[in-house]
Amino acid sequence: MKLGAIIAIFLGVLIILSGVDIIDISFWLIVELIFAAAFLNNGIKVFRDFTGEHLGSLIFSGVLIIDAFALWGIRWTFWQLILALIGSYLIGWGVATTFKNTRFAKRRVKTTRQNLSVSRPLEFERQKLDIDTNLTKVLLVDSEKENVGIETNLSFDKKNFNGNLQYDMKNKEAIISAKCKARAGVSSVLSKSRLDIELSRKAFLDLTAHLDAADVVFDFSNLRLENAKITTNLSRISLVPSKVHDSRIDIGCEVSSLTLRVPSEVSVAIHHQGELNWSNFDNMIPREDSYVSKNISTAEHNCQLFIKSDMSKLAIEWI
Repeated sequence: MKLGAIIAIFLGVLIILSGVDIIDISFWLIVELIFAAAFLNNGIKVFRDFTGEHLGSLIFSGVLIIDAFALWGIRWTFWQLILALIGSYLIGWGVATTFKNTRFAKRRVKTTRQNLSVSRPLEFERQKLDIDTNLTKVLLVDSEKENVGIETNLSFDKKNFNGNLQYDMKNKEAIISAKCKARAGVSSVLSKSRLDIELSRKAFLDLTAHLDAADVVFDFSNLRLENAKITTNLSRISLVPSKVHDSRIDIGCEVSSLTLRVPSEVSVAIHHQGELNWSNFDNMIPREDSYVSKNISTAEHNCQLFIKSDMSKLAIEWI
């Protein structure tokens, strides 16, 4: 129970007892005690937030209590109490300023940052990953640890975001869901949320991602990716196709920048609909309904990309 509530109960009891003549309490004493309670309720905050205001309130509440009950025979006039109020706050400001950098008065900083983590061993044969984020930095890579199935961490500011991270497994398939959305009314924040994911190289992967105003790196190069469906708006995405498994990636992007970083041992075929600004056509051959890389007949693995775009940009880099 809060101290303010306890004080209110105490004052209420005093007022009731005074009203039925069980104890003799004057009207001005009750008023003084109410003010003392108000200053005390503000003053006790000094123990979690060491400021001159809180310390001054605590000192003056003591002055009012001493005067109300005439402790040690001390009684002040109204103007003396006004001077005591000023003096209390001056003392509070002076003490807080003097000790604000010491351990004695070190303010406890409340953090609104929340971290959610999931770490599981390799207990599945397939993994299904569902990502739904906005205003988020996302990094997806393979894990270099032999027996790790998944390691993921979601970090966000609780004042600006709602986030959750879930893991389930059915019939040797791991289902991972990561969601982090800005709260209603938050259009931009200085510190974005962050999602880091490391997945097993041994399990097959299916990915679904909904990205809005995100900064994303999907490195599938050492992952056994089969299918990926990505929808994005106002985002920047860097994508590396798998070089250990044939894959299909469907991308719907609006006003976004997509950088395709292709390993030299992987061939790509790009099927495109809509408006797309290509920055280069290096190592690409146009066909009737697509563009294919020059190594289409020699590469060990192939990535089929189906892109639907509106006012977006594509850049291709060979690595």
